[in-house]
Amino acid sequence: MGRRLAFGALIVALLFLAFGGLYGGVTMLVDPSGAALGMDVVLPQLPVPSFALPGAFLVTVMGLLPIALAYGLVARPTPRWAAAISRASGHHWAWTGTLALGIVLAAWLALQGWLIGFAWPIQFVTAGNAVAIVVLTLLPVVRRSFVVPRA
Repeated sequence: MGRRLAFGALIVALLFLAFGGLYGGVTMLVDPSGAALGMDVVLPQLPVPSFALPGAFLVTVMGLLPIALAYGLVARPTPRWAAAISRASGHHWAWTGTLALGIVLAAWLALQGWLIGFAWPIQFVTAGNAVAIVVLTLLPVVRRSFVVPRA
């Protein structure tokens, strides 16, 4: 797989995640009972009284963060706050954050599976997206393009 194709697919995967995170998160915040998403039946199985906290998590971590990371991968800004991340990982901070996000997404899905089961089609789609994000990020052609010199 060429760099342009792999990189483009990674950006699409991040933006797809962002769309789903924003849609699901905002819906949970607007209707914390979960009824609007057909998830009100699983609320008693969760350690939270409503979907407000999971909704806030989805909006920030699975919605806004992937947009910021996609921007970082495309534009490659180097803000001062991110320099330590890049130095520690040896890769641009957006590459490091994207890999971490893929792992967090997989952990989020594992937690869902443990708490409420793995039965909704969107869970399978999101699991595939998590795998895609991690695999695409780790492809040598992508990884090499985000290496930063260690100081």
